[in-house]
Formats: sequence, structure tokens, C-alpha cells
Amino acid sequence: MLQRDDIHHEVEVLQKRLVTPQRRGRLVPYRRRGVMAIPAFKMLAGGDPAVDGRAQSWKLLQKATEMPIDCFFYDLEDAAPDQPEFKAFARKFCAEALQHFDFAQRVVAFRPNDVRSAYFEDDLVDVLTAAGHKLHAIVIAKTEDSSEISAIARLIAQIQRHAGHENRPLLEVLIESPRAFQQAQAIASLPCVASLTFGAWDFARLVGGEVRAETWLTDLGAVRQLLPVIAASEGKDAVDAVTAMLPIRPTAQAGTAEHAAQAEARAHALALAARDAENAKILGFAGKWVLHPDQIAPIQNAWLPTRERALQALGLAVQYARAAQTGSGAELAGTQLADRAVIGADWWLVEDALRGAVLTDADVAATGLELRALRAIAGV
Repeated sequence: MLQRDDIHHEVEVLQKRLVTPQRRGRLVPYRRRGVMAIPAFKMLAGGDPAVDGRAQSWKLLQKATEMPIDCFFYDLEDAAPDQPEFKAFARKFCAEALQHFDFAQRVVAFRPNDVRSAYFEDDLVDVLTAAGHKLHAIVIAKTEDSSEISAIARLIAQIQRHAGHENRPLLEVLIESPRAFQQAQAIASLPCVASLTFGAWDFARLVGGEVRAETWLTDLGAVRQLLPVIAASEGKDAVDAVTAMLPIRPTAQAGTAEHAAQAEARAHALALAARDAENAKILGFAGKWVLHPDQIAPIQNAWLPTRERALQALGLAVQYARAAQTGSGAELAGTQLADRAVIGADWWLVEDALRGAVLTDADVAATGLELRALRAIAGV
């Protein structure tokens, strides 16, 4: 005979052990579609680093305040020449720019040289001491496992406390090696980590592969498809790698065959950036790295639905909510099944549209339902 009290006890025990369901970005306090690297040091050959280097670098550093990018990081690693004097100027200019500029609503970060380099300690101490309070995140390159990330987070916390900064920047961790990829779950589980970012070139280098602009989506498909799943399982984001082909503006004389070829190459590069970003969005990436200012729009627009599509997603959630009130758990919307799983998948479009002002509070109010209630229905 079934002992209901025993079953009830077992259910109670089970429910107490249940883990919290996760979704992409649940534990990340900011959102970004495009993430752009801004060199912290740039100088024409033969210049004086303190004068010419500062003038040229400052122009680039200031661009971060002018471009319509969701997130940027001042780059002390790959974008700064690997020479001690230039690295020192890079960290100095980075700290000064962070202190000086107003970045409005942008997510602000910097990338120190990797933990295995001679520059790492000075990068962390100098930049964080001077301007750690301005940072949302720190981009961490070339680490191999979760213990390294934990140790870096402890160092950052110590420096921030010593400098009197109350904030704790989150870590955007590059997955650039086979070992780091194997450790991705453990890395994403750390509270200090906001995202896993795919470092395609270093990854390809270490596995003996290639990154080809036209085919890398499939060539490196196994890693790209798994990173968003791993990140989302821990409530974090995944950020896609850069698109290799840059949209260089034509330099040849207008009207010439050379100019036409350059314009065609530029259009193709922009189309590739849009293609890659759309693919990344479909896979579940929260954003994508940007290398060239002209890539910003085609990349960020991939996460910005049209008003028609956003209204369709909103309407689907409303239809489901009203159907549930009348006793139905699923409805047909044209040829599409409108159940809770479908609503939840489409709801990302509504959130993206609200953030991008494609939809407004008035659009939600016109449904007769509160945004909070619709989010609950979508499982947010």
C-alpha cells in the first residue's frame, strides 16, 4: 500500500536538494552585444613615446567615448607593442583615460597582459589603483584553469581594497586553449566570472588548426556551439570571437577598377560580420568582439530585432498568458505552437527590443498585462 506520508517526505527532501535553474546572463549585471578592443598605446615609428605616443594614443582612447559600442576594453596586451617602455606607457595612458573620460552607459573594461607575462603585476596594480572604481570588468587572457582565475580574482580584490575602491570588477575570461576549454565549466562556475569569450586564433594555433574568414563558423563549430551552453548552465554569458576580415575603406581613386574592387571587398567584410553575428546570436552568444568601428552596427544589430518581429514575440507571450487563464497550456499562433518553451525562447527578442528602444513601455502597457507578469510567464 502506498504510504503517502513517506512519498511526501521524499519529495520534500528532493526539493530541498534541487539546484536553481540557470539561463544565459542570469548572474551577469550588465549586457553587451559588441565588445571592442581599444589599443592603449599607438605610435608611428620613430616618435617620442611620451609626446607623440601620448597624442596618438589619446585619440584612440577617447574614441571609446564616441563610438556607439555597448562595451569596450582598453587593451594592454596584443594591441600594445611587446617592449617594456611601450607597455609602461600603455598602462599609464589606460589609467589616465579611465580617470579622465565619461563613458556614459558603456560597459568599461581593460585587458592586462596575461598572467604569465612580466607585465601582468604592474598592469593590475597600476591601473586598478588609479582607476579600478571606473571598471565593470577585466578581460583575462591565456589562462588554463579555474584555479588561475580564482587566484587572479583574489589579487584584484586585494588591490581594490587597498586602493579604497568598493566595486569588484567581474572577469571576462578568454577561452583560448584546449585545456581552458576542458575547464570552461569550472571557470564559468566561479562567482567572479561574467563570461567565456572564444579566442579563436590562439585556440586554432594550439590545436594546429586555422581560422578562415569564410568557413570558421563550421571549422571551429564544436567549440563555438558548446561555449554558450556551458556559460548559460552557470548563469553566465558567452561572447563570440572577432570576424577576421576587416571592412577597410577604399583608398584608391573613385571611379577606378581598384576603387571598385576595394569597395566590393569592404561590402563583403561587412556582410561577413553581420553573418557571423547573426549566427552567434542564434547559438546563444550574448555578444561578439569587434575589431573595426564599421563592424559595430552590423554586429550589434544582430541582437536588435525589427519592431515587427519584437511585437510578434510580445504578442505570443500575451496570447499564451490569456490562454492559460482560460485553461489552455498551449495554443496555435498561425502555424507556430505557442507553449511556455516557445514563449521563453522568443522572449529574448522582447528584452533586446526593450533595451534597444524598438519596443517601449507603452507597447507593453497596451497588452493589458504587466511586464513583470510576462517575464514570469517567459521564465525570466
